[in-house]
Amino acid sequence: MDQARRLRAKTETPPTTIAFASGKGGVGKTNVCVNTAIGLVELGKRVLIVDLDIGMANVHILLNASRSRTMMDSVKARIPLAASVQKGVHGVDILHGGSGLDELVQFSHADMQFFMRELEVLTEYDYVLFDMGAGATDTSLQFIEGCDEMFLILTPEPTSLMDGYAYTKLVHRQSPDLPLGVIVNRAQSGEEALQCFERMEVACEQFLKKSIRFLGYLPDDATVRRAVIAQVPFYHLDRKSDISWRLERILTTLTGTPPKPRHFMDRLMGNLKRQWNRV
Repeated sequence: MDQARRLRAKTETPPTTIAFASGKGGVGKTNVCVNTAIGLVELGKRVLIVDLDIGMANVHILLNASRSRTMMDSVKARIPLAASVQKGVHGVDILHGGSGLDELVQFSHADMQFFMRELEVLTEYDYVLFDMGAGATDTSLQFIEGCDEMFLILTPEPTSLMDGYAYTKLVHRQSPDLPLGVIVNRAQSGEEALQCFERMEVACEQFLKKSIRFLGYLPDDATVRRAVIAQVPFYHLDRKSDISWRLERILTTLTGTPPKPRHFMDRLMGNLKRQWNRV
């Protein structure tokens, strides 16, 4: 992906490219990616999601969008990549990877030349978010290497931590200088989330000599289940929910834009909802 890096360098305002990754499935990676994109759009940013979670691609499901022509279709038919982008789905643009990302390694020289030229479509955005598949392949690692940063999605379970560290180790071996941020999802409290991050941080510093940063956490919130059933991003379904407020804190870390202050009643209702869900 060195060529992609050079392509971005040619633009005056290159997009920020972020790979959303996880060591295992079922940690809510796609949901975090989608709602981060929605939050960025609400801040006035132009955002593209590239769905590379092959076999488990569900960005379109969470956004209640139909599947369109894929990135692979464009390359094989020599159709401009921009023509495969779904525009304005909840304000976000979507580009589907295709049925098999590893087809990239089977590209002819002409295929790859066309593909790299067409990547210029990415330069019209402020943020390009790559929803990577769980686990690592040689091809997915190449995409991650081309990004500005990787966001690792963890949950407090030991299996998520173990698989997340193994994934980080593979990425670090390929791209030792790639910045790594951690979002802890489905945490019962800020304390639990911080403990989860600290365990990952100690492992990375001790065994990989790598520093990582804590981006924030998202609570285990019933709003998410309601949003998935309704096929609406939780940030749109309930902006006053605890998880939406926490997402705004992550967006502040990402963009530097301060979150709106929560009023007393919003904080009170959030606390009552959490207590009710535990009963």
